[in-house]
Amino acid sequence: MSGLRLKQKEQRRAQIEQAARELFEEKGFDPTRIEEIAQRAMVSPATVYNYYGTKGEVLLALVAQGEVGTAQSIDRHVGKTADRTPEDLIAEVICANMEDTLQALSRGLWGHVVAYVATTSDETVGPRYIHLIADDLARALEAVMKAYQAKGLFRNDLDVEALAYLLTRLERNHFLGYVYLKSMTLDELEAGVKKDVATLVQHWKV
Repeated sequence: MSGLRLKQKEQRRAQIEQAARELFEEKGFDPTRIEEIAQRAMVSPATVYNYYGTKGEVLLALVAQGEVGTAQSIDRHVGKTADRTPEDLIAEVICANMEDTLQALSRGLWGHVVAYVATTSDETVGPRYIHLIADDLARALEAVMKAYQAKGLFRNDLDVEALAYLLTRLERNHFLGYVYLKSMTLDELEAGVKKDVATLVQHWKV
C-alpha cells in the first residue's frame, strides 16, 4: 500500500472513530447504527464494515486510543525512577493511564463499554478487551519496577511481571467504581489508587 493510500485509510479511520464517539455520546451505544456513523463520517456503510466489521469493534477501537499514551510513555516513566519514590511513581503511572482513558472516552461512555463487553455474544471480546486495557499498562509498570530492582530498592525475588498485572487489576477495580459511582470525583479515584499502591509497595521494598 502506497504512503498516500495508507494516509487516506488512517484519515478515514479517524473520521469514523470520531463520528462514532460523538454518536455514542449523543444517543448511546445500542441505538446508534453503523449507517449513522457512516453518514456522519462521510463514508459509505460498507467502508465502516470493511474497516471494523461490527459496531462493537468501533467501540473497542476507541478504547484502544486511551492506551496509546501509556505505551509511548514507558521510557519517560523509567527515567523518573532516579528521583521518585516507588509508591509515588507507580501510582502516577496508573493515574496517568486512567486520565488517558477518560480523554479517549467519557465516564458515561465507559459505562457502555463495560455493558457491551459483559453482554456481547462474541466470546472473543472479553479476553481481547482485557488485553487491550491491561497489557500496555502492565508493561509500563513492569519496566518501572525492574528499574527499582536494579537500583536495589525492590527485592530481587519479586515476580514483577505478575505484580504488574496485579496492579492493572487494582486499577480496573478502582476505575469501575468511578464509572458506577457517579458521586465519586476524579480526585477521590486517584486518592484510592495511591492509598492501595502505598500499601502494596511497602511489602516489595528491600
